[in-house]
Amino acid sequence: MSGKSKEQKVSIVEKMGLFMVCAGNIPLMGLLSGFFMIYYTTVVGLEPAALATLFLISKVVDGISDPIMGYLLDKFPVTKMGKFRPMIILGTIICVINYILLWFGAVWIPVGKYVIVYVTYLLLGWTFDIMDISKNSLLPVMSADDKERNSLSLFNALGTMIGGAVLAVAAPILVAEGTLQNYYVLIFGSMAMVLVLSIAGALCVKERVAFEGKKEESYTFRELLQFMRYKPVWAMFVMALVAGVGSNIAGGAGAYFYTYIMGDMTLMSGVSLVSMITALVGIFLGPILANRFGKKKIYVMAIVVSILFTALRLIDVRSMLLIYISTVAGGVAGGCIVPLTTSIQADNTTYVQYKTGKRAEAAIASFTSFITKVAQGIGGAIPGYVLAATGFVTGSAVQPESINTGIILCVLILPIILTSAGAILFGTQYTLDKKAVEEMNTAIAARSNK
Repeated sequence: MSGKSKEQKVSIVEKMGLFMVCAGNIPLMGLLSGFFMIYYTTVVGLEPAALATLFLISKVVDGISDPIMGYLLDKFPVTKMGKFRPMIILGTIICVINYILLWFGAVWIPVGKYVIVYVTYLLLGWTFDIMDISKNSLLPVMSADDKERNSLSLFNALGTMIGGAVLAVAAPILVAEGTLQNYYVLIFGSMAMVLVLSIAGALCVKERVAFEGKKEESYTFRELLQFMRYKPVWAMFVMALVAGVGSNIAGGAGAYFYTYIMGDMTLMSGVSLVSMITALVGIFLGPILANRFGKKKIYVMAIVVSILFTALRLIDVRSMLLIYISTVAGGVAGGCIVPLTTSIQADNTTYVQYKTGKRAEAAIASFTSFITKVAQGIGGAIPGYVLAATGFVTGSAVQPESINTGIILCVLILPIILTSAGAILFGTQYTLDKKAVEEMNTAIAARSNK
C-alpha cells in the first residue's frame, strides 16, 4: 500500500454510510433473538421445545454454508461499485422478503405451519449471509490505517447499537398486548427501516483498499479453512462463540423475564433506553482507550466489568435498582466492546494477509457470520428447552412458578459462566497487540510497493 493511500482519510459521508448499513442490518436478527420465541409460543401456539430444536438445527446447518458464501464473495468480480456493495443491496431485498414470510407464513397458511417456519428460518440464514458477510467485509476494504479503522469501527458500532436500541425500546411497547396486529406493525415497520438504511448506506461507502498497490494472490477453498489455524483468528472466534451463546441465552429469555417475573414487558423498554444511552458513552470511549492502551487490554477489561455488574443482579433479581445499576455499567462496557470487536476482526484479516499474502476479507467475515449463527442456534435453543423442562404452558397467560427458576438461569447464571470462560480464553490466547498490528501494516505496505 502506498504512502498516499495510508494518509487518505475516509469521508464523513462514507462513515455515515457504514453507520446506516450496520443500523439496517441489526433488526433482522435482533428481533428474532428477542421476540421470535415468545411470538410463536404465545400468539401462534407452537411448542417451545420444537422451536428450540429449530434454532439449534437450522443455525448450525446454515452456519456451515457461511465459509462457502465467504469464498464465493471473495471470488466475486470487482465492479464499478466494488465487490461487496452490490451484494449488500441484492441481499437486503431478498432477505427482507423471506423475513416477512418467516414471521407470518405460518399465520397466512396454518396448514403445515411447522414446515413453513422451519423452511423459511433456514432460508433466512442463507439469504442473510449475502448482506451480512458483505457488510462485515466493508471495513477492511475502506481503510488499512489503524486509526481510521478504529474510527470506522466507532461508526459501525454506533449503527449497530442505535439500530438495535431503537427497536429494543419500541418493540416491547408495540407488542406488549401480544396481538398479531401488533406484530404486523413491528415487522413491516422494521423491514422498511432495513431496506432504506441498508441500500442508502451501501451507496455512500467506497471500497478503496482492494484497488491499491500490488494485487494479492487469491486463495483456494482448502486454504480458506486453513485460515482458522492462526492463533489470533481462532482465539477471537472461540471467544465470540462462547460469549455469544451466553448473550443469546439471555436475549432469548429476556421477554419472558419481564413478562412473567417482573410482570410487565414494557419495563424492558426503559431498561433498553438506559442501555442505549450508556452504550453510546462506551462506543465513543472504546476506540479512544484502544488507541492509547491497545485493543486487547480494553476489550478484556470491558468484558470483566460487564460480568461483574451482571452478577450484581443475583442479589435480588426483581430489584429495578440493581437492574438499572447493572444496565448502566454493562452498557458502557458493552459499548466499548462493540467497536473493538469489529476492529479486532479487521486486524485478523490483516494478519491472514500478512501470513499468506492473500486478501480474505469475506473469508474472515464468513467465519464471523458462522460463529454468530452457531451462537444464535445454541443460545436460542437453550431457553426453549429450559422453559419446556420447567413446565411452560403454551398459549397460557398464567404460568407455573417453576418456570421462574429456568428464566433466571437463562437470563443471568448461564451468561455469566459462559462470558467468563470466553474472557479467560481471549485474554490468554489472543496475541495481536498494538505493536504487532503496526508491524503487520508496515510489512504489507512494503510488499505491495515492490
